Amino acid sequence: MFALIASQPAKAAFAPAAELAELVQTSVSSVTRMAQRLGYAGWPDLQRDLRARYLAHLSVLEVSESHRTEDSPFRASLRQDADSLASLLRGVDEERIGRIVDLLARSENIYVTAQGSYAAVGHAFVHNMQIAGYPARSLLDNPAGLANAVARMRSGDTLVVCSYWRLYDVAVTAATEAKANGAKVVVLADNLSLALEKSADEVVLTPAESISFFPSLTGAMAVQQGIVAALAKLDDERTRTSLMAVERSWERFNLLHRSAPRHMP
Repeated sequence: MFALIASQPAKAAFAPAAELAELVQTSVSSVTRMAQRLGYAGWPDLQRDLRARYLAHLSVLEVSESHRTEDSPFRASLRQDADSLASLLRGVDEERIGRIVDLLARSENIYVTAQGSYAAVGHAFVHNMQIAGYPARSLLDNPAGLANAVARMRSGDTLVVCSYWRLYDVAVTAATEAKANGAKVVVLADNLSLALEKSADEVVLTPAESISFFPSLTGAMAVQQGIVAALAKLDDERTRTSLMAVERSWERFNLLHRSAPRHMP
């Protein structure tokens, strides 16, 4: 079975358990047990991980052509995201999330880096952490700025690397250098490459597959929102104080349209 997965990654990435069992002349229950021995709930969860690794090596056109559905693209996209969120919820490691939350709460500086469309996830992550009262900074789609910031990172700092679908060289270099400088490294990804694994202190794997040429942001966005929600709950007074200060600042800067309700704490 392992030989088939290694020699025919495209088949393993999309074939149902029954088809895989037939190909290697075994039973569906044997396929399930193999997945469970590897730490997965079953074949669908293992296959989702295999598919993420397989798709990471495809071009944009190849990714687009690898998905076929009889449903409408819109409905199929919603179903894919719903399935990914269900898988994420089944497999989430609450203890790991707790360690990440504690690490971020203790950090003197929190840096978040992401490239491409996932810069949107990084932006939301930083924005929400700042509002909650934590020292978060954006290093998004800015390799030169990232290089400058990594050079100043020290013990007490944390670098969060958002890396989905394709792995950027700048993400690997940043994680490696940050770790060497004494900073902690948290990786949020859909699959963990050996290049990032060497530097990662904590990892959260999130499905990012979509039905089109682009990766989905849904799972990644849900993870960052969950982490920030946990951070906010960790220190209610810190968060409340920060929220009040932010509200007052928004009032002074007159950021909201005059039709928006005004709430002065």
